[in-house]
Amino acid sequence: MQSVVLLGVVIIAGLVIADWRAFTRRNDTTLRYGIPVARQQNRLSLSASSLGTGGSLRLGHGAAHHYSEHKAIVLLPDLRQFGVSFRTAWPLNGVVYYNSLSDNAEVRFIKRMPWSSAVLTLFWFMAVAGGLITYLVSYARAGGFSSASGTFMAAAVGGLGVLVLLFGIIVVVAAYWLEDKRLMVLYHELGSSASAR
Repeated sequence: MQSVVLLGVVIIAGLVIADWRAFTRRNDTTLRYGIPVARQQNRLSLSASSLGTGGSLRLGHGAAHHYSEHKAIVLLPDLRQFGVSFRTAWPLNGVVYYNSLSDNAEVRFIKRMPWSSAVLTLFWFMAVAGGLITYLVSYARAGGFSSASGTFMAAAVGGLGVLVLLFGIIVVVAAYWLEDKRLMVLYHELGSSASAR
C-alpha cells in the first residue's frame, strides 16, 4: 500500500514539474499553454526597434520574448530580480497580443497559470468541502445531532472545516495578488522600455 502511495506521489510530482517546465518554455508553444485567469485590453507603447523580429528583451524584473509571426510578446518574471527566492504554487506569465507596433498600440493582455496549479487547487477545495459534508451527513445519520453535546461537536468540527476552507481561499488570493503584482511590474517595464527608445 505504501509503495502505491509513493508511486502516486512520484507520478503527480513528475507531472507538476513537467507542467511548470512547459509553462516557462521559451518557444511559441508558451503562447497558448496554461489556463487563462485574466484578460485586459488597453494601450501600450511598443517599439519595433526595442523588440526586433525575434529573440528576447531583458527587462528590469524578467524577460520579454517576442514572436513577431504571432504578433505576441510573452512576459516571464524573474524572481531573483524581485529579491525573493521562493515562488508560490500559482505562478503567472503573460502574453501581450498587438495589432501594430506604435507609441499607442492597442494590446490584449492575457494572464495564464499552469494547469497543475489550477487542477490541484480545485481538487484540494473539493476534498476539504467533500470531506466536511460527508462527515456531517454520516454524523447526522448516526444520530449525532440527537443531543446538545453531539450538536455542539458537529458545529465545532463544521466550523473548523469552514476555517480551513477560508484559510485556503486567503492563501490562494494572496498568492495570486503577489504573482499578479510581479507580472504587472514586467508589463509596465515593457511599455517603458519602448518609450525610452
